[in-house]
Amino acid sequence: MSSKLRPSPLPYTPLSTTIITTAAAASSFNVQHSVANLQRRSTCHIPAHIYNHPSAILLELCTCIKEVHQFIPLIVKNALYNEHLFQTKLVSLFCKFGSLREASRVFDPIPDKVDALYHTMLKAYARNSSLDNAFSFFSRMNIDGVPPIIYNFTYLLKACGDNSDLPKGKQIHAQLIVNGYASNVFAMNCIVNLYAKSRMIHEAYKMFDKMPERDLVCWNTIIAGYSQNGLAKRALHLFIRMQEEGRSPDPVTVVSVLPACADIGSLRIGKSIHGYVVKAGFQSLVNVLTALVDVYSKCGCVGAARLIFDSMQFRTVVSWNSMIDGYTHNGDSKQALQLFQEMLNEGVEPTNVTLMQALHACADLGDLVEGEFIHKLLYKLQLTSDVSVMNSLISMYCKCKRIDIAAEIFENLQGKTLVSWNAMVLGYAQNGRVTEALNLFCKMHLQDIRPDSFTMVSVIPALAELSVLRQAKWIHGLNMATGHNFKLNPQNLLKFKVPEDVQGSAVARRH
Repeated sequence: MSSKLRPSPLPYTPLSTTIITTAAAASSFNVQHSVANLQRRSTCHIPAHIYNHPSAILLELCTCIKEVHQFIPLIVKNALYNEHLFQTKLVSLFCKFGSLREASRVFDPIPDKVDALYHTMLKAYARNSSLDNAFSFFSRMNIDGVPPIIYNFTYLLKACGDNSDLPKGKQIHAQLIVNGYASNVFAMNCIVNLYAKSRMIHEAYKMFDKMPERDLVCWNTIIAGYSQNGLAKRALHLFIRMQEEGRSPDPVTVVSVLPACADIGSLRIGKSIHGYVVKAGFQSLVNVLTALVDVYSKCGCVGAARLIFDSMQFRTVVSWNSMIDGYTHNGDSKQALQLFQEMLNEGVEPTNVTLMQALHACADLGDLVEGEFIHKLLYKLQLTSDVSVMNSLISMYCKCKRIDIAAEIFENLQGKTLVSWNAMVLGYAQNGRVTEALNLFCKMHLQDIRPDSFTMVSVIPALAELSVLRQAKWIHGLNMATGHNFKLNPQNLLKFKVPEDVQGSAVARRH
């Protein structure tokens, strides 16, 4: 075998060069030698006394990395550490529990690595390390003469999809073709998923349409892709077509298509799918019930959503978030905060999404006391570095007339987004601090932060309050330059008043 791999970050090697070198190297080997070498590398005789050793059985029963560490001295004591079986098991367990560094410490010193070890390590790199490191390890496999198997490609394709890295995904796609897996259903499904998550849903559909056969996983992937890319009607069309072609929806299909119903507000289709859920026996599945809560809430039937929520024997934090969001979405902020308190009382730890929803409810009610409680909770949960949560906190303090606290949070916020600036400009304008609103808008311009239509809606009332024609002309010019066609002239700007509820809803949508 070639030199050892180290646990430190691996250099990235483009796969496009590896395709050429690997093909050339493969053609230079004698066929019989290659087959014999492959058999030697891929198989390893395990004596019965090794396979049936109590340590091997104990390793299989490990449920956490701490237990693995407890058994290592026993393995060393029994002189089993250098046995392929135990090396493979240790690498697999360390990878399973997310400790790539410890897996590498076992993997690196092995003098004659079997292919299964490489496959296990690649899976760990794809799941627990950077995409560049995973690609580098895959390149190293090719250099070491390890023939890839289908799952090597699917691990990498999934990682590319999760990172929306289409260029690297295309390299893996090329490797699929070179290695003869171009028509493999499992691999093609990963390609569809890659394009869908890279927001190239039409390319995803082209790949889907080329597949000689499609299993249920393929249908679920393309339906979820359209739904997640905001093409709800197309997702529903494919949902119907799938059934026409003889495929019955499973729970994953249901969870994928229900958000499409919610997006277009189709209560009729949502109810029809709910009926199918009951008929198919999916009504006890928490992810299915959570999706039903969401669709009923977004279709305005918050009472029906609450009935489903209360019927759930087990709830995840996503279930709580869906119901809380249902109340805020339907304007019942008081009930949203009550449910938030119930969630805390039951010992469920809120996420950043939960707290953003609760802060939005506090802002609607002007509930400063509850808002301050959530502010303290942010520190406890170490979410003060989450910009989206802090944007919601700024908006809450602005709505509760504590513009001073909002300004302090804004000034100390690292990594401000356009939403942060919009929230603060609007907060100044809503609290009658029109000079500060205009000054902050000018500061945005000086820092090359491009305003959007929500920024304009926030700053125009400040100009109207100050009646400053010069600044109004400048805003008018900026409005035209940035493509926000409000059809306003400078004189009209000074008369323009935006209702407070319209301003508030504009920024709220940006959160």
